Amino acid sequence: MKRYFLGLPLLGAAPALYFLGFYLGGAGFIPENLGFIAGAAAMFIFPWAIAALCLVVLKIKGPINVVLFVGALVIQVVLLFTVVSPGATCQMMGTAHRLKGEFQADELRSCAELIRQKFHAGTLSARARSKDDDFIADPSAMVVSDSELPNSLRGRFQRVYIQKVPESDVEQVIFALGPYRGIVCDGRKHMRGFSACSIADGVEAYRYQRL
Repeated sequence: MKRYFLGLPLLGAAPALYFLGFYLGGAGFIPENLGFIAGAAAMFIFPWAIAALCLVVLKIKGPINVVLFVGALVIQVVLLFTVVSPGATCQMMGTAHRLKGEFQADELRSCAELIRQKFHAGTLSARARSKDDDFIADPSAMVVSDSELPNSLRGRFQRVYIQKVPESDVEQVIFALGPYRGIVCDGRKHMRGFSACSIADGVEAYRYQRL
């Protein structure tokens, strides 16, 4: 019976590789394409290889090998689909971790709050979006002048927007690093999904795939 427990740690290899592949790709430690390949291999190849390796490690012969092989496959599939987040979410978690190291959440929150105050007072230096603006933001969003940002943040974003959100009383302030990625400040907490992940309370990294 003790021999069976020797193979248990191996069953976590595929889920761990799946998470790390996408997470490290999003965090920028490895190229995203390599992270995707590692995640795909962990999903479709590693479970078979690990199941076969378990039989080698346990050195069990006879018909029970088939039962152990199938059982190892089933356990790994269950772990992949119940314990580990989807690949896009893992990648988004990595992206949020990277941006958390590049920007200070408190500074972004303070800047966003100052922009909201000026927006309400009518003193915010902003302009309407141009027709050829393909950034992810509401058509009614206002483009905030770079001069409204503190010196430490000026020139670090391609666009800064403020937009009203129907389901919230707090305007979103979007610090866009590109047309489909950036940081948004609003009232949401503990976000974790395919396209957004919290850096801190009220501060989320976002990224949308271009279709």
